Amino acid sequence: MSRYNQLPVIPMKNVKTKILLLIFIALVISCSTQKGLIKREKIEFGTVKYYVQNDLKNDNYVETELNSDKSNKRIVIKVADSVYYSFYSDGISKLTKMDKNSVYRLFYGEIPKELDAQIAYKKLSELDSLVLSKSNKILDSLKWNNFKRWNGATAFNIEVIYYHGLTKNGKFEPY
Repeated sequence: MSRYNQLPVIPMKNVKTKILLLIFIALVISCSTQKGLIKREKIEFGTVKYYVQNDLKNDNYVETELNSDKSNKRIVIKVADSVYYSFYSDGISKLTKMDKNSVYRLFYGEIPKELDAQIAYKKLSELDSLVLSKSNKILDSLKWNNFKRWNGATAFNIEVIYYHGLTKNGKFEPY
């Protein structure tokens, strides 16, 4: 048998080292994400997860008038994998799995009696009130006093962001 037909033999000590190195690299990569879970609780609507997200300058982040300031952080509240609430220093938005093409921006004050055909409103639901009331405690615990609070909000202003639905490979995530 010629030496060219034989498979190379890998010493066992190098295999163990390589496996440990691979596990270490995977751990470092997974821990380097900029989103950290700060609280998890069960409510009647499902599991609610509270995240703090820092350093928002990444490929998935869409800059809007709500988050255009220089604060590169936000709070994301995820309810039962179907509703996302995003808290920025100058506004609060909501995205639902049922209405993927719309963003709900928190509206303060009275809903106008004469409704404009271009602007739609949706009153706060029981879930909205529950999640938003708990958000003030989270903001206080983080000492993020410059972030917008929900106090005085009466409804969401609905804004259509995708007129033809999400892109084919679009992922449902906070806006």
